[in-house]
Amino acid sequence: MRKLNLGCGFDKRDGFVNADNFAECAPDIHIDIEQTPWPLADSSFDYILMKHVLEHVGADFSTFDRVMRELYRVIAPGGIIEIHVPHFRHDTWWSDPTHVRAFTPLTFRMMSKKQNDEWIAKRANYTMLAHLMQVDFEIEQAVQVYDPLWSRKVQAGELTQDQLRAMADQQWGVVKELQVKLKAVKAV
Repeated sequence: MRKLNLGCGFDKRDGFVNADNFAECAPDIHIDIEQTPWPLADSSFDYILMKHVLEHVGADFSTFDRVMRELYRVIAPGGIIEIHVPHFRHDTWWSDPTHVRAFTPLTFRMMSKKQNDEWIAKRANYTMLAHLMQVDFEIEQAVQVYDPLWSRKVQAGELTQDQLRAMADQQWGVVKELQVKLKAVKAV
């Protein structure tokens, strides 16, 4: 299995091609994610990890569009892209002035052609990103990672998991991170 750690920073991983634009972290491949096309072959990776990267790229939609198209181009059919981003209602998102784009699970659902087609049939009012960007991803998994303060309250019995989930939909600072695994839907 060929794996890419895109935007690796100093978190270089064994068994991965570690790629970053920051030369000081000594990546295997020096790449500016916003400069496309990338010097990578079509369908060349079965697994791509983007850990706290995507929120830093594509301040304008045309750049974000190109980045997502490149991800789709270099991932193999059925390949998985694992994305970790800070939750938009947590201080970790707002505190970093280099963050340019927030995400929710709905953002990634918009990148599914199947979902887009269902919305089109219902005349729903969503942006059909999969058709617009010419990508097709299905969410394999979407996990909210809770802030440790709130996780400790559940462990101590001060809150139930259901109460925590309800709070996460309404309060700031409860969810720290969103982790999503996308499966590439491509012809073989």
